[in-house]
Amino acid sequence: MLKLFFASDIHGSDVCWKKFLKVIDHFKVDIAILGGDLTGKMVIPVVRDGDEYSYSIFGRNVRLTATHLIDESSKIANAGYYPYPCEKEEFERLSNDKQTQIDLFNRLMVERMQKWMDLASERFKDKSLLYVSPGNDDRFVVDEILEKSESVVSCERKLVHLPDGYDMVTCGWVNPTPWKTARETPDEKLEPMLEELINKAHNHEKLICNFHAPPYNSGLDTAPQLKANFSVKIRFGGGVEVAPMGSKAVRHMIEKYKPLLGLHGHIHESAGFRRFGRTLCVNPGSEYAEGVLRGYIVFLSGDKVQGHMRVAC
Repeated sequence: MLKLFFASDIHGSDVCWKKFLKVIDHFKVDIAILGGDLTGKMVIPVVRDGDEYSYSIFGRNVRLTATHLIDESSKIANAGYYPYPCEKEEFERLSNDKQTQIDLFNRLMVERMQKWMDLASERFKDKSLLYVSPGNDDRFVVDEILEKSESVVSCERKLVHLPDGYDMVTCGWVNPTPWKTARETPDEKLEPMLEELINKAHNHEKLICNFHAPPYNSGLDTAPQLKANFSVKIRFGGGVEVAPMGSKAVRHMIEKYKPLLGLHGHIHESAGFRRFGRTLCVNPGSEYAEGVLRGYIVFLSGDKVQGHMRVAC
């Protein structure tokens, strides 16, 4: 029997990555799989002004002394953001230079990803126990870091062989989102990408499809609808208006090829599981901002899923 752990969408959270490195021992699983999105969403300038530092996040202004800078930076990193201590003059230059902002964001992403790989190497160097891939929010600058790692198996757009004769194909691309992220494409282009991956596997009976986008209208892809200004739509009579946001291409591939297991993420608020015939699809959801690592443990035996449970740590 193969006992695996799957999580997704940690979005730069330092504490969630550290928890991921412990799940093999904590849950006594054979392997651990982490789907995208790996990187954070925002740089938080922590601006020095005299003897104090200050930063703003979600309309909240925080002031601190230098003695609290390390602790406060750690809190920001655990929430998934990138703290950047700087002088007031540098902050003003950054505010007026879009390309420099992009370059800084990319550099901080790469630095944290490399730090994560180094932490993984302390426990798992040259062991094929951790399987990691990017998602739609992850810029392509992180791919090389994953590929060069001696501690994780980089899975994106590949067929990888897992213990006990199982195969896994992985794709971090999704159907279009309002945010126009790095890895998204219309379903009519996504479907041949997925089909090419699936056709690399010879035995679909023991195939795992690690597709970041959940299947369309599966209950794993329900999210609030947004207006053009990204605010949430409110339906007549009150309440948030929701709709399926998943991929029709992913659903078609699941229904056509009937893999053993589908591993999905992307829609944080739509955790759960759904069966399409023999195929079990799961979405663990995400609570990375609270420092909680959500995951599914799945038990595989032969060509059957023997059990599954959603867990947190």
